[in-house]
Amino acid sequence: MSRPIIFVFLAISLGLAFRSAWAANPPKQELSELSKRPQWLHLLHYHQAGLFSRYESQVDDPTFFLSMNGKTDAYAELQATVQAFETNPTEQCRFPARFHWLSSALGPKRFPEQRCEKFEQWFKQIDGKGLTMVFPAAYLNSPSSMFGHTLIRIDRKSGHNPLLDFSVNYAANADPNDNELVFTYKGLSGGYPGVFSLLPYYQKVKEYSFLESRDVWEYELSLSQTEVDQFIRHIWEVKDAHFDYYFFTENCSYHLLTLLDAASPRFNFADQFYLTAIPADTVRVIGQADIVSQTRFRASTLTNMNNMLSQLDPDLIISAKQLVLSETSIDKALASLPSGQQAQVLELAYQYSRYLAVRKKQLSSRIRKRSIELLSTRSKLPEQQVFAAVPKPSFRDDEGHRSRRLESRIGNDGDNDYLQIGLRMAYHDFLDTAPGYIRGARLEMFHAQLRHTYAQGGDATRLQAIRLIDIASLSPRNAMLTPISWRVSTGFKRPNSQPNELMAYLSSGAGVSYSHFEQQFYALWEGELNADNDIRKGYRVATGPRLGWLIQRDRWSANLELHQQFELAGAKFKQQSIKLGISRRVSPHWQIRINTGYQQYRQPENNTTRYEYNGSLAAMYYF
Repeated sequence: MSRPIIFVFLAISLGLAFRSAWAANPPKQELSELSKRPQWLHLLHYHQAGLFSRYESQVDDPTFFLSMNGKTDAYAELQATVQAFETNPTEQCRFPARFHWLSSALGPKRFPEQRCEKFEQWFKQIDGKGLTMVFPAAYLNSPSSMFGHTLIRIDRKSGHNPLLDFSVNYAANADPNDNELVFTYKGLSGGYPGVFSLLPYYQKVKEYSFLESRDVWEYELSLSQTEVDQFIRHIWEVKDAHFDYYFFTENCSYHLLTLLDAASPRFNFADQFYLTAIPADTVRVIGQADIVSQTRFRASTLTNMNNMLSQLDPDLIISAKQLVLSETSIDKALASLPSGQQAQVLELAYQYSRYLAVRKKQLSSRIRKRSIELLSTRSKLPEQQVFAAVPKPSFRDDEGHRSRRLESRIGNDGDNDYLQIGLRMAYHDFLDTAPGYIRGARLEMFHAQLRHTYAQGGDATRLQAIRLIDIASLSPRNAMLTPISWRVSTGFKRPNSQPNELMAYLSSGAGVSYSHFEQQFYALWEGELNADNDIRKGYRVATGPRLGWLIQRDRWSANLELHQQFELAGAKFKQQSIKLGISRRVSPHWQIRINTGYQQYRQPENNTTRYEYNGSLAAMYYF
């Protein structure tokens, strides 16, 4: 063989050998660059959420990682993953999403082939063709659902009934023996493991729209089949892993975004939420990404009932209620009514029986039996649709105002003028723009106000109030439903009688509310506890009524409230007040407010009663 031919042969052989060696062991630089790609970091759930959190994987289950340092070192986890896929191909079955991404990045023939029968059977059963984000409305009676909730439905290729599709849900795996206080504390401090679950969608619809009477919005997402498949592969990877659950950051909505991030390189949703992740805000981010193809509204049992009540005469409503609560013959009770009205009464009675079966469990067996009788009788009547359908709301829940708010206020407190600024981290009060939120509900957390007062004795700047929690639920009563209205508030404030003292307080109350032509009238009986070293005996206990009128329209709201307190023990404030607030929306992010009031209280330094008027003008910015 001639010398030139030998040189060519050696060059080709060395090139093939080098290429084979590179394929078997990609250069360190190549793996280092891959480990920095957003898609790899998203597959490992590398994010940062919270003031004191580190940038590392949010998965807190060591079995999720193939490297001892995988939680904090994405490069080490990539090295360990490549090695595992080569030397132990069964690991490909544990991490199909990683395997799919690495095969695309390093070449389809990079790793030995491995059949994953268990995963393939599960993947085939899911049968996914698309994804739909589901947003149940807020539910104030549960700490974990006060701001709403989100889950994702996997729409099947072969399915025609979405109720039979699978849904992906993330929630805290809480101890059922924990009370609400313990549950709240652990939820705030990461005391519960958060886990993903895959359930038939009809189970979640039953839970939200029936058991909790929560309306549901569905957002169909425009994703490619490749993105849907990768989403499902990643569900397989995380379905047995756990995360530390936090109400305000790593919650149900936040981690659904991390799943979407892992499904496609075009998504980076989760990193937009650093301090808080409120469900409505996460849904807005999805909408702003222009991947929502259509929306649907699913009315709850309670909404359906209220829709029927609005279309019936009072006598027919009473008849429907008696059909459920009494044991008289259904045919006999309806004999005097024409067929169409019989159908209306039966449908309302059936909805009412379903509502009671959950809330009055001691009557559930009898009511369930009655429900079957009502349904059977209704099926014998010829009328098909006897009620107008529930109208689709003009505004979706994600189209309301933003959850955080800045306040700028100028006013007079009776003696002095003042300027005030405020910051509220969440979420809604009676005078905020109503669309997208529950009417008659208030949920405020971490609301601080700083005031500068112009006084003859010298100006002063100080913290005026911090409301840690301020929740109110004014659920109106009607002929069939008698919910309890309630409120609870705690934090620090300066009472009118002693404005120099920032004192702790806790107040709560319960009562009734009624609705009439978009107006609500409410009456609560409340108790309040104040604590401070500089007041008489160091505490104060008082009780008294709170009466109010509330109207909430799409662009403006008004609230008139009378509050009286009678002293029971400790310091004597002897407070009573009447307040009026009016708000007007001027843009999606701005609102103006006018507040005025009259108050009477005791001055402890001279034991006299003081009467004063106050007023203010404020601009609110929502972000």
